[in-house]
Amino acid sequence: MRTALERAAAFVVAQGDPLARHRAEAAAGIASAKPAVALLEALAETSGSELRVLAICDDLPARGAAVVLRAASALAKRQAPDGSWSEGGEGLDARLQATGMIAGYLAKTRSVRPDTLAAAGDFLAAHWSPERVQEFQWHNLAAYAHYFANAPHDAADEILHWCGRELERGFRTRAFDAVRTARILVYCDAHSLPGARFESGELLVALVTEQRDDGSFASADGAGSVEETLDGLVALARLGGVALRPELAI
Repeated sequence: MRTALERAAAFVVAQGDPLARHRAEAAAGIASAKPAVALLEALAETSGSELRVLAICDDLPARGAAVVLRAASALAKRQAPDGSWSEGGEGLDARLQATGMIAGYLAKTRSVRPDTLAAAGDFLAAHWSPERVQEFQWHNLAAYAHYFANAPHDAADEILHWCGRELERGFRTRAFDAVRTARILVYCDAHSLPGARFESGELLVALVTEQRDDGSFASADGAGSVEETLDGLVALARLGGVALRPELAI
């Protein structure tokens, strides 16, 4: 496992930009997350991409960083009266996906009001049906699993069981590769989901098998991808139990 982590980190260090390099070293547990957070501080002042800030800091992990608290506060203020967000699109599917992802991250920061999370959950539950996550709809599946695995809600048990079954079906049929399957578990801070009948050890084996000779993980076009490799690296670290040494933690 250590070898797979180091090979993935080496690929990102060689091919990625400075932020990607710091992210890889932190995720692999070989360096502090602080340089990555410092770069995010600078980028956040110009890009305004709060969701990206939350996503990167969740991976590091650095959920208590000041840049995370500011991003969480900004996103909470943009929540619509119906509990949703429409970052990146106005259609219902786009709103469901944005709401599940944003509220899932916010729940893990522990820095937002409970009614903000409750309203998001009510919006997601109001539009829930099993068809939302069937037929390998990865983005819907990720959004629903992300929120309901991390925030309390009366609908969580039913929805997570459907998400777990559909995640396993996607993994077994190869509609989802190991990186995409593991990415959802990373969102959920879990090694499995209710209804899913595979263990993290099986998924780890699949991750190592899918890793390319250069240490990368492939994107949809088959080429080694920095972002896909960062996803694989974080999955290897989380599912394999790798953590930053105490002296490196932010």
